[in-house]
Amino acid sequence: MKFKIIATLMMLAACLVVSESRSQGIKPYIAIVKTKADVIKGLLYKVDSASVVMIVEGSQVSLPVDEIKSIKIRTPKKEASIIQFLKYDPWNADNYEKRADGAIVRKWGEKDPTPGEEVGGHVVATVVNITGNIIAAPIQAINPSIANYKINGDAAKYAQHKTDLDYFSVYYQQNTNLTTELQKIKAISASFKP
Repeated sequence: MKFKIIATLMMLAACLVVSESRSQGIKPYIAIVKTKADVIKGLLYKVDSASVVMIVEGSQVSLPVDEIKSIKIRTPKKEASIIQFLKYDPWNADNYEKRADGAIVRKWGEKDPTPGEEVGGHVVATVVNITGNIIAAPIQAINPSIANYKINGDAAKYAQHKTDLDYFSVYYQQNTNLTTELQKIKAISASFKP
């Protein structure tokens, strides 16, 4: 009786995990496939036993296994954003404090900046921000591979990596085989005997 309750709870937890993973949406991955002829870069759409199907510039391209040398998987690169390294705002409310008598004065006894000091502060802040963003742009452009697979036209090597490649494909994420996943979880939970 105790085993049935535990098994039922494990199955319920597995169903919740699978349903939660289905509700998370589809995450596309970029595949860079090096073939005997050239290098093809596109969205990894489907992985089957004989080929890799990619979407390249809006059209599907099927690459047979015997032509594939290597496959690199990357996440789509996020857009580079402008970073504000230095902020100059002398009139910000954070620069002021309220005294006990209710008067609002600058903190630390500072005086209001002159127009020349204010323009100079804005120019310096702009130069620092532009310089920092020029330096940061190449760093933001880096998009490393999250997985590398060497196939070299060998069907046996491809078969070893097929399951891993499946997880990155859009087709697999859209059409996960829930019964197979539940059977895997059931097999794992069957090994846990109280």
